[in-house]
Parts: sequence; structure tokens; C-alpha cells
Amino acid sequence: MRQQDLRRYIPYLYGGSIVALLVAGAWYVINRQFDLGVQIALALAILASAAAVLIDPERVQMALTGRQARYGSNALLLVIAFAGILSVANYLAYTNPQRIDLTEDQQYTLAPESAELLENLQAPVRIRGFFTPDAAPSRDNLRPLLDEYVAVSGGKLSYEFINPLENPVITEQLGVTRDRSLVITIGEESEVVTVVTEREITSAILRLTNPGERKLLYLVGHGERTLDAADEASFSQFEQALQAKNYTLEPRNLEADPEIGSDILAVIVAGPTVALAESETAALKAYQEAGGAMIVFLDPSAARQEGAEPDPLIGYVQETWGVQVRDDLVVDLSSTLPLTGIASQYAVHPITERLGNLATYFPSARSLSPPPIEEQTDTIVMALVETSSNSWGETDLQAFLDRSEIEYNEEVDTIGPLTLAVAGENLSNGARIVVFSDSDFAANADFFGRGNGDLAINSVDWAAGQEELINLTPKPATSRFVLPPSVQAIGVIFLVTLVLIPGGVVGYGVFVWWRRRRRI
Repeated sequence: MRQQDLRRYIPYLYGGSIVALLVAGAWYVINRQFDLGVQIALALAILASAAAVLIDPERVQMALTGRQARYGSNALLLVIAFAGILSVANYLAYTNPQRIDLTEDQQYTLAPESAELLENLQAPVRIRGFFTPDAAPSRDNLRPLLDEYVAVSGGKLSYEFINPLENPVITEQLGVTRDRSLVITIGEESEVVTVVTEREITSAILRLTNPGERKLLYLVGHGERTLDAADEASFSQFEQALQAKNYTLEPRNLEADPEIGSDILAVIVAGPTVALAESETAALKAYQEAGGAMIVFLDPSAARQEGAEPDPLIGYVQETWGVQVRDDLVVDLSSTLPLTGIASQYAVHPITERLGNLATYFPSARSLSPPPIEEQTDTIVMALVETSSNSWGETDLQAFLDRSEIEYNEEVDTIGPLTLAVAGENLSNGARIVVFSDSDFAANADFFGRGNGDLAINSVDWAAGQEELINLTPKPATSRFVLPPSVQAIGVIFLVTLVLIPGGVVGYGVFVWWRRRRRI
């Protein structure tokens, strides 16, 4: 075949070479490997280009030495110079990073308290985030906040994300029980954070940088929930969650050792089935008069031993804190299980504000009632959790025990909404108390149900005074409203953007083409 005939294939050879280069580049970007596919595509591109040069070397020589080559070389030099300037600028920016928050509310800037804590870190901080693939959006939303922690800490803080489904061993070792949790580690100490906000992260870092014994007293000897068993009625998951936050639970029978020291952050009374002794209640009262805290999990009286004496603990809660503990059983028709109370409303309180949109439920509860506001002086007691109005407090507990039909009796029963939990604080001595009308919700069977476990742990944090170790400076929120444009404004926007600007570009191009054509 003559060379003149072969020249007609030159465009195809150059086109094939370009296609092969594009395929090689795309293959490498997708697979991130210089594998056999990339090598074959590059070889084809080289062979096609070489064949085109061999067929018509004069054209290549002309392209390299002609006027277009001179213009092309100038353009190439400009491109190289521009690329060099960009490379130097990029290197300077990489070696001297600067973060600028251009949002009006400074949404991506840490509070001064967080910044000061990070700047004064004495030991490295490691944050591990446990997010399943389903929680990828939450993980991506968290990344900018953690990047800000890394930048402000000067490299003393680092973070990584772990898929708990692929790493179950380390997940269990670190005490992670919930998706979207963080484990913050300093030295040998670590803490699990389940509510991922700046305040919670900073508070956890502050607690770890100021280690101290965080001891809780767990009352035993009255048929309370056990801590060391794995059955559904045990509080072992509750204990593990507290241990993950560096709490230590000390089981104690107050009849044997009634002295509650000031090192005890809070006393937990978890579902006693027999009444406390008067001496034990007196010890708890003395502890609270000194500013101590209590978390009390009660159950309907039907859950206690038949014929048991009235519990002095309930008397103390009613007399000292003004909380009425009704002898009834909550029936909630909003629930698929009518004897399970469903939280319909939360109070504005540090315990519940961190629950977000998580609901809580109480498998068997009695109703409570905080004192009227006008009767509250030195103590502030509020209802934390309430059912809907489609519920009532059933007082015929014998019918419940006999499994007979239960109906609302307006003469003796209390119509909803019913209070399932209360929180109180003594403004004089700083004592705090949280009372739940059910202990089942925090037991193993239901601890991970919706927000049950979070509600129980948040209550311990608040009562023990551990939720407010640091108060961050709030960021002012700017309200913005989008006002839709009028019909005339929409018409003007359409005319300018889709007609005038494109039409002007096309018209100018036609004008330039026409002038050049006249000169020819």
C-alpha cells in the first residue's frame, strides 16, 4: 500500500491514541492501580501515535518548526509558568494552613472555652468515631467539627472513624453500645460520648484531663436490680454504660454501713422490692441535706412483695421533695401495649434536651406528680416525662394481678397526661434528685430501646453534676427568610440569564467572524 493511501488513516490513529489515553486515565482513577488494563491502554496510545509519525513524518516536522509551533511553544511556556506559580502557591498554602470561618454566626468556629482547653492540652487526645454505613451522613456532618478540633489543638488531637460492624472486638473493648458514638482517649483513660456535640466532646476532654474518682453508691439489700447478671431484668448494661463514662459503682447495704461520704457523687436506688429501713432513709436524708444527689427507680406497688410495709423512701420523696407517688398503674392507649407508658412530652431540662427526637417507653409504671409551682420555694421540681392525654392511672391493681379487664373509673383513677419522671434541685444546699416511676425501662431488656438508656445515663450525669463541667459560649442564631421574587423579577432574570447574555456572546462571535471574512 502506498504512503499516500496510508495517510488517510492518520486522523484515526491520532484519535485512537487520544481515546486510549482517556481510557487509561479513567481506569486508573477508578481502580487507583497501575494494573494491566492501564498498561495496555497506554501501549496502544503509544503505538498509534508512533504509527502516525512514521506514516507522515513531514507533518510532524512542520508542526514542530512552523509558525504554529512557535506560537504553540509560547503558549506552552505560559502554561508551564502558570502551573509553576500555582504549584508554589499551593505548597505555601499547604505548609501554612489557615482556616477562615466566613459564616455570619461563626458556625464552624469553636467556642472560646473549647479553644482554650485544646491550646493547653498536655497530652495527645485520640478520638475514634463508631459509625455504621447507615450513619454515613452523620459521620460526614461531624467531620468539619473534628477538623476544627485538630486545627485548634495544634496537632495534639487526632481522630479516625471505625465501622463497628467490621471491628466488633475493639467496639466491645471500648464499651461502645450505640451507633454514632465517639470514644475519647487520653493516655490510659477513655470516655464514650453518645451525644455528639461540641459541648459533650469538650466536656469529655475536660473530664479526662482532670481525672478524679467518680464514685456512685448503688443501694443493695432490698431486692434491687442486680448489676452482675446478664438476664433481662438486670442493670448490667446500665452499669457498663456508666463505667464507659469513668463512673465506679459501689454496691452497699446502708444498714451495715450507713455513712455516705462526700466522695459519693450520687446514690442510685434501683427498684427495691421491699421497704427500706428507717435508719437507711435517715442516712439518705442526711446525705442529701449535705448536698448529695439521688436517682430513684420506683415500680408500681404490685411489683413489690405482697403485704409489704409502706416504704419510708417514698415517704421521704413525698415529704421532702413534694413529689406525689400514686399507688396506681399507668395504662396508655397510645401504646400498642396498653400497660407500657410512652413518653409524649419532655420538659426543657439538661436531662432531656440531649435526647433529641428519641422517644422513651416504660413497660410498667406508676404515676407521679410534682408539687404545684406556687408551693415551690427552696426546691425546684419539674415533670421530666409525660404521657399523652390518652392514658390514665389505674388504681384497681388487684384487677391487674387477676388479669381481669381494666377500665377507666373517673372517680378513683387519674386521667392523663401522667408524669413518669421528675427532677428536682434544692437551691439552698445544691442537692438533686431524679425519680422514675418504673425501673424496667433501664433494665437489660429495654436499655437499648429507643432513648431509654440515654435517659437513664443522662439522669446520672445531671444528678452527679457532671453534665455542666463546662458551659460553652452560645453562638447567636441569625434568622433568615427567603422571599420569593415577583413574577416580573423572575421574567427579568430569565431574560438576562437565558436570552441577553448568551445572545450577546453569540452575536459578538458572529461579528468577529464577519469582520475577519471581509478582510480575507
